[in-house]
Amino acid sequence: MSSKEYEDICSTYLIDKAKESSQNLTIGNSILTLDDVDKDKFSFFNFNLQTDVQDPKKKKRSNESEDSFNVLTIEPSESTINNGDKVQLSKGTTSAAAKEKDKGTSYITQDDVYIPHVAENLIPKKGQIVSSLNEGIEMYRNYAKTAGFGIRLGTTTKYGDLSLRKKQVRCNRYGNPKKKTIDTLTSKRLKKQERKSYSKVTGCMAMIGFDRNAATNIITVYAFEDTHNHPLTEFNEENICSPNHRLSIFDQELIVKASTINIGATKAHKLRASLKGGYDNLPATKNDFKNFWRDYTNIVGPNDAQCVVDQLIIRRDNYQNFNFQYKLDDDVLNAMFWVDETGRENYNKFSDVISMDATYRTNRYNMIFVPFTAINNHDKTINIGAGLISDETIESYSWLLEAFLSSHKKKPTMILSDMDAALSCSIAKVFEGCTHRLCMWHIMSKMPSKIEADLVSNTDFKKRINQLVWNMNIKPTEFENKWDLMLNEFQLKENKWLADMFNKRDKWIPSYFRDIPMCGLMKTTSRSESSNSFFNVFSSPTNLLVNFMFNFDTALSKQRHEQKRLDIASRDTLPQLLFPNENLKIEKHASLVYTREAFIKVQKQIKKSFYQCFQKNSVLIDGLQQCTIVYKELKSGKRPEFKVSFDAKDETIECECLHFKFFGILCSHAFRILIDYDIAMIPEKYILDRWRKNIVDIGFQKINKKWRVCSTEISNLLQDATSFFEKCVESVIHDKEKLQGLVNSLQQLSETCGKDVSTRSSSIPIKDVIENIIGVPISSDVKIKVPSEIKTKESGKRSRIKSAAEKAIAKALKPKRKCKGCNQFVNHDIRNCPINPSNVLRPFKKHQ
Repeated sequence: MSSKEYEDICSTYLIDKAKESSQNLTIGNSILTLDDVDKDKFSFFNFNLQTDVQDPKKKKRSNESEDSFNVLTIEPSESTINNGDKVQLSKGTTSAAAKEKDKGTSYITQDDVYIPHVAENLIPKKGQIVSSLNEGIEMYRNYAKTAGFGIRLGTTTKYGDLSLRKKQVRCNRYGNPKKKTIDTLTSKRLKKQERKSYSKVTGCMAMIGFDRNAATNIITVYAFEDTHNHPLTEFNEENICSPNHRLSIFDQELIVKASTINIGATKAHKLRASLKGGYDNLPATKNDFKNFWRDYTNIVGPNDAQCVVDQLIIRRDNYQNFNFQYKLDDDVLNAMFWVDETGRENYNKFSDVISMDATYRTNRYNMIFVPFTAINNHDKTINIGAGLISDETIESYSWLLEAFLSSHKKKPTMILSDMDAALSCSIAKVFEGCTHRLCMWHIMSKMPSKIEADLVSNTDFKKRINQLVWNMNIKPTEFENKWDLMLNEFQLKENKWLADMFNKRDKWIPSYFRDIPMCGLMKTTSRSESSNSFFNVFSSPTNLLVNFMFNFDTALSKQRHEQKRLDIASRDTLPQLLFPNENLKIEKHASLVYTREAFIKVQKQIKKSFYQCFQKNSVLIDGLQQCTIVYKELKSGKRPEFKVSFDAKDETIECECLHFKFFGILCSHAFRILIDYDIAMIPEKYILDRWRKNIVDIGFQKINKKWRVCSTEISNLLQDATSFFEKCVESVIHDKEKLQGLVNSLQQLSETCGKDVSTRSSSIPIKDVIENIIGVPISSDVKIKVPSEIKTKESGKRSRIKSAAEKAIAKALKPKRKCKGCNQFVNHDIRNCPINPSNVLRPFKKHQ
């Protein structure tokens, strides 16, 4: 049908209907009778029929405008209808048509009927043959999108062998609204609050029907109805209307990937809208994003433990040196431990001192996350393994430590932890012979709640005890003597907590670890606390275990990336030297062998040796130079002396300060001797591997490539396709012609791919989509069940319960004010002052 024929029909229809109702006709400012109208003269005109409300005998309806009148208005239109343009013609309520006139739409307005006008090649026809049902549905979907309405699948009829016979696809506004019952007897207070909802169904009968011939297997269109009883969607309203609210595969992946950095569905929707250039360019709504996350959680949830175990088993089977162990308790996941090849290599190089500390609220089951932490050659915290356990018992901790030991094959030199009794017993049992050190911070933080408040605020006492317990340069006998003097001076001999801590002094006082190499590297579990905080940034208490692993991988990837960046920076750059003009070769040598972070520490000692150290005397005894170095302290002005022995033959040097033993770096006293004897290079025996450049191969830090084995083939191809597209755009971004050529090529490719409707993302079941995202199949046969909610030390309120120590510290830090009763600056006033007579008599008043 041509545009001319179509408009002839429209004008004929409107004029005939107007004549039936004996209405007048307005052309411009002239009023004529409809008998005088020649429809051929007005074939390219806009028509609007409006109901008269100026007649006082006629009652105005509530939905009609004040300026409605009972005439047929015909106005010239500057543009005609071109083939392919989407135009809506309607026969509906006259006031609605009058409003639509301003929008530039053309309606046949009578009897609430709306007929879409689309290109001829898009209109389905009775008897039309389609190659498959999917192709037929997609054909009707394209027609509906152009016409401005949504579709829904209707009834299906089958043959006796359950093969398809007939299939109907309807307008999505088919059906009648559900009737709601009103309860007038029950009190409002007792009624369940009803959800406010709005129905869009209007009983629209627009549809298409497909029929399949069982003998020939040919599918034809047996019915097609194009009449609607509701307004159709304008072009600029398409993305707002619900039929077009579809999540693309990129939207779905973004929702899950955003959760790996603790971004929820709502923020993911904002981010996606921003990337798409505005909300009008994003068909999916915020609720669509939230609904997909809900469906994702509901589908993965019951299979959560099974999926996470399957994920790690795939890594163990496909990735070299990946170790994974798990334990079940009556088919319920009880504990698991995992470490990859990079973690094992890091432990092999930096196993001198490690730390472990439990953290909570990383998953919805309250399983306790226990990461193992070490310090690398850049003095940064690194992960060397991690575990999840169900409780903090000796049995659970012992299993976790045994899994750690079986993965790494050797025990650490020293391990730090908090004062958890179960963990201490497990370490003594599994890591027999390993030095176990308690966190000094955890112990010292309890002190304010264990001693009198007056001593807590006593600056002299605080200074004395801090100088004593944190000092690494005193021997155990000296510590014990000074401890005893301090207790006597401040009358703390009877304090049970201090007595208990003194009995455990070999577990936390630095003086008792002087013989252990690298004992100064960690004194507290602050490295573990920092690591836990780092992981918690990426995780959430509502996480599924599958998403917790995604969060862990993201955090670990960031940590490995930082380590790789520091490796490259240390390899490719040289630090600034402090003494380039003095031709100090030993500083130059240090800059070549140490990482940048380690060199800064070495350079600090070299600087001290220049400005704060001088050699007082030197005596040759048994072939060794016994030197006395005087060190000038800048703040206090003190000048302590240190004995340094030096063998010039094999360049062996030892200082009584034991700085090299504590930290693995020569002290300023030793550097003073090496400089005085014109030693150009640091002896190899004093350059520990743990501080050298490139001690760990950079190739170990590539985590993204490793985990590709855990993704499905489709997910990997999708990632490759996105990567290649970005490279293409990047290569032509500065050439307009090439960029236009790329757009044209992509448009042609899009049209070619769009013909295959069987692979559309909308036709893929959501379960298959989620399987592609998480990388493992979701089976109905669940062999490993999720644990029920576990009660831990941190269970209960979201806000952590403060300890007595924290309360005491907060009270001590609270600003004091002057009490009018005792005239002192304290934490009370006259109302609760101890010397207030009314407070003294208060106990007696209660018994009167």
